Amino acid sequence: MSIADFFTFSRILVTPFVIYFIFIHNFVIASILFIYCSISDLLDGYLARKYDLVNERGNFLDPLADKILMTGVLTVFLYQGVIAVWAYSIIIGRDVLITFYRQYLRNKNRPLVTSKYGKFKTVFQHLAVIFILVASPTQELVNLVMGLNAVYAGATGMHYVVKNEF
Repeated sequence: MSIADFFTFSRILVTPFVIYFIFIHNFVIASILFIYCSISDLLDGYLARKYDLVNERGNFLDPLADKILMTGVLTVFLYQGVIAVWAYSIIIGRDVLITFYRQYLRNKNRPLVTSKYGKFKTVFQHLAVIFILVASPTQELVNLVMGLNAVYAGATGMHYVVKNEF
């Protein structure tokens, strides 16, 4: 197992703890673990490209690890009434659709060509979660931040479909 794969696997393993600590309102530990996951997400891709460790397993598991983390965290936030249903639905719905779309393209022997906009979406979502955990913002500010994240996520999803065609 490469160091890049280690970071991807560790993110998957740490995710249940992030979810648990958010659920019990221990935002200090949750934010530390979530920040680790965010950094490991940056590191796994960087290290894989820098040291030519890119492989099919990593190409499959990295986006899956991201979706497991964000789906888990946002689901707890939804359950706790922190985020709105519509924002949750757009963000998670976009990820589900892109996952199916990625598989659809793979079945046609075409990779999903990503873009910097999708990478920005991930960064913005991670920053939004860290902001919610660390800053304890007002509900209005959470609604604004997550609403903007939802709109941007939806736009990047449409961008991927247009960019990759059917």
